[in-house]
Amino acid sequence: MSTRIALDDWDRVVEELEAFGRGGEVTTDEDAVRLEFGNARVTVTRAGEVRTGMPLHDFEQTGEATLVLDHDAGELTVEGDDGEYTFRRPGG
Repeated sequence: MSTRIALDDWDRVVEELEAFGRGGEVTTDEDAVRLEFGNARVTVTRAGEVRTGMPLHDFEQTGEATLVLDHDAGELTVEGDDGEYTFRRPGG
């Protein structure tokens, strides 16, 4: 089951990303959430930036976007004006 969240719903973004990050390292402060899974990472900021990276590629989205999280499948999809990108959590 997927959960859709607008980036401007900051409290919910933090809550869902903390849950998604279980099994990895989660760092939160008032302006950003950072998830690290070995050499793969995700950063989401209150200002509307989403950055992901893993070996061989990176992704960056700035501005309005929707996060779609599928905790069971280990997928975080970023939907923005320029298209979408799916981050797959290592290990599912």
